[in-house]
Amino acid sequence: MSAHSPSFISVIICTYGRPATLRELLKALEAQSYKNFEVLVIDGNEEHSAAHEAIEKYVRDSISLQNALIIPSEKGLTRQRNAGLRAAKGDLICFFDDDVTFEEDFLRKVAELFAQSDMQDAGGITPYDTLYYPTPITLRWRLRAMLGVMPGLDPGRADHLGRAVPVSFVKPWPGKKEVGWLPGFCMIYRSSALAGLRFDELLPTYGGEDRDFSMRVGERHRLLLCGDLHIQHHYTVEGREDGLGRLSESSFGVGRRFGKYARGWRDYLTMARTFAGDFVVDVVACVRSPGPTSFLTPFVRMQACWAGMRSVKSEQRRPTQATAKVDSRKSRSSLPVSTERDNL
Repeated sequence: MSAHSPSFISVIICTYGRPATLRELLKALEAQSYKNFEVLVIDGNEEHSAAHEAIEKYVRDSISLQNALIIPSEKGLTRQRNAGLRAAKGDLICFFDDDVTFEEDFLRKVAELFAQSDMQDAGGITPYDTLYYPTPITLRWRLRAMLGVMPGLDPGRADHLGRAVPVSFVKPWPGKKEVGWLPGFCMIYRSSALAGLRFDELLPTYGGEDRDFSMRVGERHRLLLCGDLHIQHHYTVEGREDGLGRLSESSFGVGRRFGKYARGWRDYLTMARTFAGDFVVDVVACVRSPGPTSFLTPFVRMQACWAGMRSVKSEQRRPTQATAKVDSRKSRSSLPVSTERDNL
């Protein structure tokens, strides 16, 4: 990307089962004053579903969205995001949830932000959600911070184990704030900062793939929340899992991140403290609001966390087992490996 040429932006929208909200987002993109962008709709719907047909018709009939492409993909947010990354050609990569909207100057402001001289070491940014920010810091959040479940209450903070504070705690303000991770409803990256990176496809939809991915970008580049860049995340309930199913997926992600990034005894001590703290918070919630869901919550959380950690151990064993099998075959054979290949 030249300092004197406008950035080409790849807009990646992963969608499943929400054609009505997606149409509103596409309308917002049609209205953009900045035109140097492509739209990649990564469609997890079945080919002949009503949602797929609605998306296809809108893009086909659109006059403004000439540089738009629908890419069919296996359902799954991480798989769909990776499909978008493989197809993207932009200097900037913009991931949108399919239920966001924004003003007509949004992409222009994005391009201008990344062109600023003090932003050349920035790897990614996220805008300020004017619909849901700031979210209140409830007693539950304060208790989780006090018990060490998360690293304090500073908005956007994250530690190397992936324990993070919601970005949404921040109050309206002008300017930019450095953060440790980016929320997935809108993540905008410099493409050069994503070299060699892909989303972890073993993480389920609510497994914190945004946190996992953005933290890896943040190891080499700054991540920023931009208070002057506004978006509206409508948080459409349709198509979203809720209740214990969502808790299970998010807890699996917690366990998987612990399994991937824990290195020494201090990290394992932090893990134990985190699990114990969450258990205490869940018990308090159950006492305050008894019911089947609150009763099952701590057990679902612990089981899913353990499953997430075991998923990492399973991955680590596979290469070792494969190597052992190869070594075993070599030892049983008197032929050189090259000769074996030639005889196959």
